[in-house]
Amino acid sequence: MNIKAVFLDMDGTLLKANNTISERTTQVIHELTERGIYVFLATGRHMDITIPYHRQLRLRTPLICLNGSAVYHGYSLDPLQLRTIAPDQKLHRALLKEETRNIILHTAEGLYCTQEDEIIKTWIEEGKRRPLHIGPLSEELPAGILKYSIRSDKFLHLPKHLYKKQCDFIRWNDGFELIRRNVSKWSAVEYALNQYGIKKEEAISFGDGPNDFEMIRGCGTGVAMGNAIAPLKKAADFVTYHHEADGIARFLEEKVLGTPLIKAL
Repeated sequence: MNIKAVFLDMDGTLLKANNTISERTTQVIHELTERGIYVFLATGRHMDITIPYHRQLRLRTPLICLNGSAVYHGYSLDPLQLRTIAPDQKLHRALLKEETRNIILHTAEGLYCTQEDEIIKTWIEEGKRRPLHIGPLSEELPAGILKYSIRSDKFLHLPKHLYKKQCDFIRWNDGFELIRRNVSKWSAVEYALNQYGIKKEEAISFGDGPNDFEMIRGCGTGVAMGNAIAPLKKAADFVTYHHEADGIARFLEEKVLGTPLIKAL
């Protein structure tokens, strides 16, 4: 494969269940960068909880965060692109009325959430920064919402007419997310490829979830993890090993680097 850029989802892909990157995967990523292949993180996470892994891997490429809603410079961390949701008071109030476990509003400045649940606690620990607000949310819209994350123990049915003009809907097992319409990891990947003068045929992406479809389909080579949802495996060009079994490293060693850097145990 003639690969010049690698785009990695994080949770369920790059990261193990304990939120760490394996030694084997780390060495493979270092080898890619040594060979002049650009490695990008493309995640649904906020920048604060993406930066530690970006630094750990010694990357200098832009960070693709919040499912493509935000792209940040790899050195200065200044925003290169922010795709906010058009303010909609009716949508915002409808979301506040839903029976939820947590509502999280992602902005460039930080997070607003209804409670400090286990996920928020983990994010605080990883990002070393608390949300801007924890508690009941005002009906007044904060400025510059990049993503809504709605978490619930119930299967919620948000009427499509409330969001279809301005948002795309991503369903998860524990709720859903809303991001600006026609924004995705792939739209941010396209932006990055244009900035680096790389063709999509020279890019490979890895993912496992419903927010990875466009990126997997858009890159010249799309790879689903062994733990990926079934529809993503069907959409991908290849399926690699589970994220707990060095799926990224093993695929890149075989298809891109040509040799294992660490022998399998």
